[in-house]
Amino acid sequence: MKYSFIALTSSTPRLATAQMLAIAIINTDDNGIYAKEEFLIKPIPRIPKRELISLGINPNTLRTASVFCELAPFILEKIKETQTVFSDKFSERLFVKTFKEIGYPMGSATYLLDKIFKKVVGGKIPYSLENAQKALGITMKVSSTLEKCELIQKVFENITKVDPSPLDVKVAGGINKTLHSTIIHLPNTPGVYFFRNAKEEVIYVGKAINISKRVRSHFSSNAAFERKLCAQTTMVDYEETGSELISLLLESHYIGSLAPEFNSQQKEMLQPYIITSKVDSKGILRLQPIQKNYADSENEFYYNRDSVLLKLIEVQRKFRLCKRYAGIERTKASCSDPNFCEGICRGAEDKNNYNKKVRDALSYVDKQRPSYIIKLKGRHKNEMGFVMVKQGIYCGFGYIDSDTPINTNNDIAGFLKKYSHNYFTSRIIDQFHKTNKRSAENIIKLSSLQD
Repeated sequence: MKYSFIALTSSTPRLATAQMLAIAIINTDDNGIYAKEEFLIKPIPRIPKRELISLGINPNTLRTASVFCELAPFILEKIKETQTVFSDKFSERLFVKTFKEIGYPMGSATYLLDKIFKKVVGGKIPYSLENAQKALGITMKVSSTLEKCELIQKVFENITKVDPSPLDVKVAGGINKTLHSTIIHLPNTPGVYFFRNAKEEVIYVGKAINISKRVRSHFSSNAAFERKLCAQTTMVDYEETGSELISLLLESHYIGSLAPEFNSQQKEMLQPYIITSKVDSKGILRLQPIQKNYADSENEFYYNRDSVLLKLIEVQRKFRLCKRYAGIERTKASCSDPNFCEGICRGAEDKNNYNKKVRDALSYVDKQRPSYIIKLKGRHKNEMGFVMVKQGIYCGFGYIDSDTPINTNNDIAGFLKKYSHNYFTSRIIDQFHKTNKRSAENIIKLSSLQD
């Protein structure tokens, strides 16, 4: 079993106003610890130095720290396909809340250490990490978020050695023979799986790198959500995909089309930010970051306000635009960037010249929407999977014989199974490129293929 132990340092114990300032993650499997890492997070808005010092954080270390939206993909990559463990409900809720704020809906933690401690020790000792440390005779100094995470991992390990019952399968004994037979014969391959109830309705859709292992983890979990899900499950079926990327895309499709009862993520279509333009009363072309839906299938890459502002700053500097008219600053006065702004906000630049720069900037952004095919593993050794993207828009995926030459668009057109593009598919594909550093080796640009 793989676990991700997670420790946080927050700005305040009040969930409504709390910010994560640091997060540490320790990954373990049956062989022990295989990874550990600590991330510092730049708070937005800023927190006074004296408050940071009182929390044990050196304010100087946060100067080079990243904002959370930049760290989120790396954190998600570290915890995927693992069972997460938090010290307490507050930490878990703050973790989930912070991801939701940037457009990553998440489920609950698999295990909470305070509940496991209470179940094993009883109510004799009130739970805290310090009390758990003393009760188990663990001697270590905790002065950082990473050391706190190490303590969480050691407490968990010690408790479950003494009494593993909190991790026992709670529903397996009550499942019918047919379901049990299905589970033990699931494949150890990537794919999508479906939990069905007595009416054969799909109540949960999941994806996995290893279908068998992932489904079994549901039935071995002690979480209330998992127990309820498994208690209502009478049948499990699946679709093999050959690759994690196609699994993610197919899972997203089924969640959106079936709306299973036990899936909380990806049901509500989120609206990203896009860059658009309008001519104001003075005839000046303004850039605007706005939120919109995908009704017109227009692709965008900006999942939160921070990311769209970073893109606006990039084009503002590249094309020497005005921060005020580029949608970066809200002011009626001159903008704050005279080094790049050539004076449109001061009446010192011809509006026709400025509008041309804006149109060039929009063209630049538009050309960053590529057309390509991602080559992936197939469902068997003689097959290749692929995902198609045209002008940044996800078109679908398909499978083709490995020895089939791909020289023209027609070579794969007949094998493409079309699927809808949306916010979640954009995010999935974007995340694939960020976490697969060698993905460029398996990409064929459509412009390089003959029509």
